[in-house]
Amino acid sequence: MKEKGGKGMKTGKSRACEVRYHEYLTILQERPAFRRAFDETCGEFQISQESRMPLDSRLYLMVFAPALVSFVNWVMEQAVMTGKDRLYFLSRDGYQMYLVARQLAVYKDMTIDCRYLHVSRYSMRLPGYHLNMERCLDSICVGGIDVTPLKILRRGGLTEQECGNVIRELHMEEIQDKVMNYRQVQLLREQLVKSDMLRQYIQKHSMEAYDNAIGYLKQEGLCRDDRFAIVDSGWVGTLQCAIEALIQSVTPEIQVEGYYFGMYEYPRGAERNRFHTYFFSLERGLARKACFSNSLFETVVSAAEGTTMAYGMEGGRYYPILREQNNPNAGQLAQNAEALQRYLKYLLSEKGNHGTEEYDMMADNKKFIAELMKKFMSEPTALEYECYGKNLFSDDVTDEN
Repeated sequence: MKEKGGKGMKTGKSRACEVRYHEYLTILQERPAFRRAFDETCGEFQISQESRMPLDSRLYLMVFAPALVSFVNWVMEQAVMTGKDRLYFLSRDGYQMYLVARQLAVYKDMTIDCRYLHVSRYSMRLPGYHLNMERCLDSICVGGIDVTPLKILRRGGLTEQECGNVIRELHMEEIQDKVMNYRQVQLLREQLVKSDMLRQYIQKHSMEAYDNAIGYLKQEGLCRDDRFAIVDSGWVGTLQCAIEALIQSVTPEIQVEGYYFGMYEYPRGAERNRFHTYFFSLERGLARKACFSNSLFETVVSAAEGTTMAYGMEGGRYYPILREQNNPNAGQLAQNAEALQRYLKYLLSEKGNHGTEEYDMMADNKKFIAELMKKFMSEPTALEYECYGKNLFSDDVTDEN
């Protein structure tokens, strides 16, 4: 059953929204397999649910699903060529990629083991802080949307009482909640270096978190050998470094490789050939990068669960401890994940209606994806705003705000 586009949209939706909707469908025509999967998914949904698929999910399948499939297919092909037998998709941005990878592995009869790894910048950095205190201060003293001295101290794992003690020691009571720019954050770092109290607190919390974090990584197979790679959205690569530091505290010879949708920069001193990018990097894809919003991407490509904060152990098994509060966009994320799995069923169907599935996945789709992403992220209309303009985003490692 073919998706008919703009008909049936909410009463009052502007003509501009209908035009934009059809623009997306026209772009999809460039890759017939993606268009066919979209049409059949929407048709099946309408029959089974006796209603149209929600507009935000349709928009997601038009814009993001082809990007995820193309990226994950590229990752898996690269991994096989370089002899990797395991791929770890990092929570939470890697969840939808993981869903794609599991079905792609079956469709392409790949033996590569695709796993979902519960990690976060916070859960991987904190256990490693005591291994390198100078790097620790660099990690907590970074800029952001609304960075305050109190927020920087919380990044070190300090309790409220401990934060208060350090604030009083450094006489920062009047500025503890003041939003700081990047230069002010660097000046604050010069003060924090002088605090023995801060170092003691961070070292204590880091060592408390270390054993369970290492236990989880060992349990999931990351300390066994280097025949694996991690997969994530990307941006600056610091999570890869944090994971590698913990692994190397157990197995020094293991070097971690990562595959990313895009990267803006590389970690200082890192070997760039271990960071593999698809859509753009520091050196490539300048036009694509200029029209891309990583913050918006993260609100759409994520998981409904809360952030991984630490690890526990019960019955001889290690498990992630998640923030009790789910992702604030959880309802839409769960809805879109369900739509994605319906979509993959048709895209990767055995019947192969037009024999184009493999071509459309293997083709160099970056230009095609860029057309979709540019409209969604750089030239939005009321259509995009209605569906995704009210999504919430946090850029802080503790995900408090």
